[in-house]
Amino acid sequence: MPPFRLDRRELLKLLLASGLGLPAYARSQVRRPGSMFMIPERPSFFFTQLIYGQGNQWLPHPTAAESFLQILVQRTSVPAGPERKDIALGSDRLFYSPFLYLSGAREFAPWSEPEVDRLRQFLEYGGFLLVDDALGASGSGFDQSFQREFSRLFPGEILAKLPQDHTVFQTYYLIDRVVGRKAGRPYLSGVDREGRTVLIYSPNDLAGAWARDSFGRFMHQVEPGGERQREMAIRLGINIVFYALTVDYKKDLIHVPFIEERRRRRVWP
Repeated sequence: MPPFRLDRRELLKLLLASGLGLPAYARSQVRRPGSMFMIPERPSFFFTQLIYGQGNQWLPHPTAAESFLQILVQRTSVPAGPERKDIALGSDRLFYSPFLYLSGAREFAPWSEPEVDRLRQFLEYGGFLLVDDALGASGSGFDQSFQREFSRLFPGEILAKLPQDHTVFQTYYLIDRVVGRKAGRPYLSGVDREGRTVLIYSPNDLAGAWARDSFGRFMHQVEPGGERQREMAIRLGINIVFYALTVDYKKDLIHVPFIEERRRRRVWP
Protein backbone atom coordinates (compact mmCIF):
# COMPACT_ATOMS: atom_id res chain seq x y z
CA MET A 1 0.00 0.00 0.00
CA PRO A 2 1.40 3.43 -0.88
CA PRO A 3 2.75 5.12 2.25
CA PHE A 4 0.55 8.23 2.12
CA ARG A 5 -2.84 6.51 2.17
CA LEU A 6 -4.06 7.68 5.54
CA ASP A 7 -7.04 9.58 6.86
CA ARG A 8 -6.63 13.26 5.93
CA ARG A 9 -7.76 14.39 9.38
CA GLU A 10 -4.98 12.32 10.83
CA LEU A 11 -2.63 13.97 8.33
CA LEU A 12 -3.82 17.38 9.56
CA LYS A 13 -2.99 16.36 13.12
CA LEU A 14 0.49 15.34 12.01
CA LEU A 15 0.97 18.66 10.22
CA LEU A 16 -0.20 20.59 13.24
CA ALA A 17 2.15 18.60 15.42
CA SER A 18 5.01 19.44 13.07
CA GLY A 19 4.22 23.16 13.30
CA LEU A 20 1.55 24.02 10.74
CA GLY A 21 0.06 27.31 11.82
CA LEU A 22 2.10 27.56 15.02
CA PRO A 23 4.38 30.55 15.63
CA ALA A 24 6.90 28.26 17.32
CA TYR A 25 7.57 26.70 13.92
CA ALA A 26 9.78 29.67 13.02
CA ARG A 27 12.35 28.44 15.51
CA SER A 28 12.83 25.26 13.48
CA GLN A 29 13.98 27.13 10.36
CA VAL A 30 17.50 27.69 9.09
CA ARG A 31 18.93 30.07 6.53
CA ARG A 32 20.06 28.52 3.29
CA PRO A 33 23.62 29.54 2.34
CA GLY A 34 23.54 32.41 -0.15
CA SER A 35 19.79 32.91 0.29
CA MET A 36 17.69 35.52 2.07
CA PHE A 37 14.96 32.96 2.69
CA MET A 38 14.47 30.71 5.69
CA ILE A 39 13.84 27.02 5.12
CA PRO A 40 12.68 24.27 7.48
CA GLU A 41 15.22 21.89 8.97
CA ARG A 42 12.87 18.96 8.42
CA PRO A 43 10.56 19.69 5.49
CA SER A 44 7.48 17.51 5.11
CA PHE A 45 5.97 19.09 1.98
CA PHE A 46 7.70 18.86 -1.38
CA PHE A 47 6.67 20.45 -4.66
CA THR A 48 7.02 17.45 -6.99
CA GLN A 49 6.74 17.98 -10.74
CA LEU A 50 6.01 15.28 -13.29
CA ILE A 51 8.55 14.66 -16.04
CA TYR A 52 7.15 13.70 -19.43
CA GLY A 53 7.76 14.06 -23.15
CA GLN A 54 10.92 15.25 -24.85
CA GLY A 55 13.54 17.67 -23.60
CA ASN A 56 12.25 20.16 -21.06
CA GLN A 57 8.70 20.52 -22.37
CA TRP A 58 7.49 19.42 -18.94
CA LEU A 59 9.23 22.46 -17.38
CA PRO A 60 7.88 25.66 -18.96
CA HIS A 61 8.74 27.80 -15.90
CA PRO A 62 11.97 26.43 -14.37
CA THR A 63 12.09 28.93 -11.49
CA ALA A 64 8.42 28.96 -10.55
CA ALA A 65 8.36 26.14 -8.00
CA GLU A 66 11.27 27.44 -5.93
CA SER A 67 9.86 30.98 -6.03
CA PHE A 68 6.48 29.71 -4.87
CA LEU A 69 8.01 27.58 -2.11
CA GLN A 70 9.87 30.61 -0.78
CA ILE A 71 6.61 32.56 -0.65
CA LEU A 72 4.81 29.61 0.96
CA VAL A 73 7.39 29.39 3.75
CA GLN A 74 7.38 33.16 4.28
CA ARG A 75 3.59 33.44 4.58
CA THR A 76 2.65 30.20 6.29
CA SER A 77 4.08 27.58 8.60
CA VAL A 78 3.96 24.75 6.09
CA PRO A 79 7.31 22.93 6.47
CA ALA A 80 8.15 23.00 2.77
CA GLY A 81 11.35 21.88 1.10
CA PRO A 82 13.19 24.71 -0.71
CA GLU A 83 13.56 23.06 -4.12
CA ARG A 84 11.41 21.39 -6.73
CA LYS A 85 11.52 17.59 -6.91
CA ASP A 86 11.22 16.02 -10.36
CA ILE A 87 9.75 12.59 -10.93
CA ALA A 88 8.58 10.39 -13.80
CA LEU A 89 5.39 8.36 -13.76
CA GLY A 90 7.44 5.18 -13.93
CA SER A 91 9.56 6.04 -10.90
CA ASP A 92 9.46 3.73 -7.89
CA ARG A 93 9.29 6.86 -5.71
CA LEU A 94 6.08 8.22 -7.24
CA PHE A 95 4.00 7.14 -4.26
CA TYR A 96 6.26 8.95 -1.81
CA SER A 97 5.14 12.31 -3.21
CA PRO A 98 1.44 12.87 -2.40
CA PHE A 99 1.46 16.28 -4.17
CA LEU A 100 2.20 16.25 -7.91
CA TYR A 101 2.32 19.15 -10.36
CA LEU A 102 1.94 18.80 -14.14
CA SER A 103 2.47 21.67 -16.54
CA GLY A 104 3.25 22.43 -20.16
CA ALA A 105 2.70 24.81 -23.04
CA ARG A 106 2.48 22.51 -26.04
CA GLU A 107 1.21 19.15 -27.23
CA PHE A 108 2.78 16.04 -25.76
CA ALA A 109 2.79 12.38 -26.75
CA PRO A 110 0.33 9.95 -25.16
CA TRP A 111 1.44 8.25 -21.99
CA SER A 112 1.85 4.50 -21.98
CA GLU A 113 -0.93 2.34 -20.56
CA PRO A 114 1.19 1.42 -17.50
CA GLU A 115 1.82 5.14 -16.86
CA VAL A 116 -1.91 5.96 -17.06
CA ASP A 117 -2.74 3.06 -14.76
CA ARG A 118 -0.06 4.16 -12.32
CA LEU A 119 -1.28 7.76 -12.15
CA ARG A 120 -4.88 6.59 -11.70
CA GLN A 121 -3.77 4.38 -8.82
CA PHE A 122 -1.81 7.29 -7.35
CA LEU A 123 -4.93 9.50 -7.32
CA GLU A 124 -7.27 6.82 -6.02
CA TYR A 125 -4.86 5.90 -3.20
CA GLY A 126 -4.80 9.41 -1.77
CA GLY A 127 -2.54 11.43 -4.05
CA PHE A 128 -3.29 14.87 -5.48
CA LEU A 129 -2.45 16.33 -8.90
CA LEU A 130 -2.40 20.02 -9.86
CA VAL A 131 -2.44 20.53 -13.64
CA ASP A 132 -1.45 23.97 -14.92
CA ASP A 133 -1.73 25.11 -18.55
CA ALA A 134 1.38 27.25 -18.99
CA LEU A 135 0.07 28.86 -22.16
CA GLY A 136 -3.14 29.95 -20.48
CA ALA A 137 -5.13 29.51 -23.66
CA SER A 138 -8.17 27.33 -24.26
CA GLY A 139 -7.48 24.71 -26.90
CA SER A 140 -3.70 24.95 -26.59
CA GLY A 141 -1.59 21.92 -27.48
CA PHE A 142 -1.09 21.14 -23.80
CA ASP A 143 -4.78 21.58 -23.06
CA GLN A 144 -5.78 19.18 -25.82
CA SER A 145 -3.14 16.63 -24.81
CA PHE A 146 -4.15 16.71 -21.17
CA GLN A 147 -7.85 16.37 -22.03
CA ARG A 148 -6.90 13.28 -24.02
CA GLU A 149 -5.00 11.78 -21.09
CA PHE A 150 -7.79 12.68 -18.67
CA SER A 151 -10.26 10.68 -20.76
CA ARG A 152 -7.94 7.70 -20.38
CA LEU A 153 -7.49 8.24 -16.65
CA PHE A 154 -11.21 8.55 -15.95
CA PRO A 155 -13.18 7.12 -18.89
CA GLY A 156 -16.65 8.58 -19.26
CA GLU A 157 -16.03 11.37 -16.73
CA ILE A 158 -15.58 15.10 -17.23
CA LEU A 159 -13.61 17.84 -15.56
CA ALA A 160 -16.29 19.69 -13.61
CA LYS A 161 -16.08 23.34 -12.55
CA LEU A 162 -15.40 23.68 -8.84
CA PRO A 163 -18.21 25.60 -7.08
CA GLN A 164 -17.41 28.85 -5.29
CA ASP A 165 -18.02 27.22 -1.90
CA HIS A 166 -15.45 24.50 -2.56
CA THR A 167 -13.00 24.15 0.31
CA VAL A 168 -10.05 25.06 -1.93
CA PHE A 169 -11.28 28.66 -1.95
CA GLN A 170 -11.31 28.84 1.87
CA THR A 171 -8.31 26.87 3.11
CA TYR A 172 -5.93 29.74 3.93
CA TYR A 173 -7.22 32.78 2.07
CA LEU A 174 -10.82 33.48 1.13
CA ILE A 175 -10.74 33.66 -2.65
CA ASP A 176 -13.52 35.01 -4.86
CA ARG A 177 -11.87 34.78 -8.29
CA VAL A 178 -9.61 32.42 -10.18
CA VAL A 179 -6.62 33.82 -12.06
CA GLY A 180 -3.02 33.10 -12.99
CA ARG A 181 -0.63 34.87 -15.32
CA LYS A 182 -3.71 35.07 -17.52
CA ALA A 183 -7.35 35.42 -16.55
CA GLY A 184 -9.05 33.86 -19.53
CA ARG A 185 -11.16 31.21 -17.79
CA PRO A 186 -12.37 32.31 -14.33
CA TYR A 187 -12.70 28.87 -12.79
CA LEU A 188 -10.87 25.76 -11.66
CA SER A 189 -12.08 22.33 -12.66
CA GLY A 190 -11.47 18.94 -11.17
CA VAL A 191 -12.59 15.41 -10.47
CA ASP A 192 -13.61 13.88 -7.14
CA ARG A 193 -13.06 10.56 -5.47
CA GLU A 194 -14.73 9.60 -2.18
CA GLY A 195 -15.54 13.17 -1.22
CA ARG A 196 -12.21 14.75 -2.12
CA THR A 197 -11.02 16.50 -5.26
CA VAL A 198 -8.02 14.46 -6.41
CA LEU A 199 -7.15 16.53 -9.48
CA ILE A 200 -7.44 20.27 -10.05
CA TYR A 201 -6.95 21.84 -13.47
CA SER A 202 -5.84 25.47 -13.63
CA PRO A 203 -6.29 26.96 -17.14
CA ASN A 204 -4.61 30.33 -16.51
CA ASP A 205 -0.88 29.58 -15.99
CA LEU A 206 -0.48 29.89 -12.23
CA ALA A 207 3.26 29.22 -12.33
CA GLY A 208 3.84 32.02 -14.83
CA ALA A 209 2.65 34.47 -12.15
CA TRP A 210 5.00 32.91 -9.56
CA ALA A 211 8.26 32.69 -11.54
CA ARG A 212 11.12 34.98 -10.48
CA ASP A 213 14.68 35.49 -11.69
CA SER A 214 17.86 35.10 -9.63
CA PHE A 215 17.45 38.66 -8.33
CA GLY A 216 13.97 37.93 -6.98
CA ARG A 217 12.16 39.89 -9.69
CA PHE A 218 8.98 38.48 -11.20
CA MET A 219 9.71 37.37 -14.74
CA HIS A 220 6.36 37.64 -16.55
CA GLN A 221 3.76 40.33 -16.93
CA VAL A 222 0.37 39.41 -15.52
CA GLU A 223 -2.57 40.25 -17.76
CA PRO A 224 -4.90 42.03 -17.55
CA GLY A 225 -4.85 42.74 -13.81
CA GLY A 226 -1.19 43.42 -13.11
CA GLU A 227 0.30 42.96 -9.65
CA ARG A 228 -3.04 42.58 -7.88
CA GLN A 229 -3.79 39.66 -10.16
CA ARG A 230 -0.36 38.18 -9.42
CA GLU A 231 -1.11 38.38 -5.72
CA MET A 232 -4.38 36.52 -6.24
CA ALA A 233 -2.55 33.83 -8.24
CA ILE A 234 -0.09 33.40 -5.36
CA ARG A 235 -2.92 33.13 -2.85
CA LEU A 236 -4.69 30.58 -5.02
CA GLY A 237 -1.52 28.47 -5.19
CA ILE A 238 -1.19 28.55 -1.40
CA ASN A 239 -4.84 27.52 -1.01
CA ILE A 240 -4.35 24.60 -3.39
CA VAL A 241 -1.37 23.34 -1.37
CA PHE A 242 -3.37 23.59 1.85
CA TYR A 243 -6.25 21.72 0.23
CA ALA A 244 -3.91 18.97 -0.99
CA LEU A 245 -2.59 18.58 2.56
CA THR A 246 -5.80 18.86 4.57
CA VAL A 247 -8.77 18.44 2.17
CA ASP A 248 -11.97 19.40 4.03
CA TYR A 249 -10.87 20.42 7.50
CA LYS A 250 -12.28 23.93 6.91
CA LYS A 251 -15.70 22.31 6.61
CA ASP A 252 -15.52 21.30 10.28
CA LEU A 253 -18.25 23.02 12.30
CA ILE A 254 -15.78 25.15 14.24
CA HIS A 255 -14.80 27.00 11.04
CA VAL A 256 -18.18 27.36 9.34
CA PRO A 257 -19.66 30.39 11.20
CA PHE A 258 -16.45 32.42 10.82
CA ILE A 259 -16.13 31.66 7.10
CA GLU A 260 -19.80 32.38 6.41
CA GLU A 261 -19.60 35.71 8.22
CA ARG A 262 -16.57 36.78 6.20
CA ARG A 263 -18.24 35.69 2.98
CA ARG A 264 -21.40 37.60 3.91
CA ARG A 265 -19.46 40.77 4.67
CA ARG A 266 -17.15 40.22 1.68
CA VAL A 267 -14.10 40.59 3.91
CA TRP A 268 -11.38 39.31 1.62
CA PRO A 269 -7.75 39.37 2.79
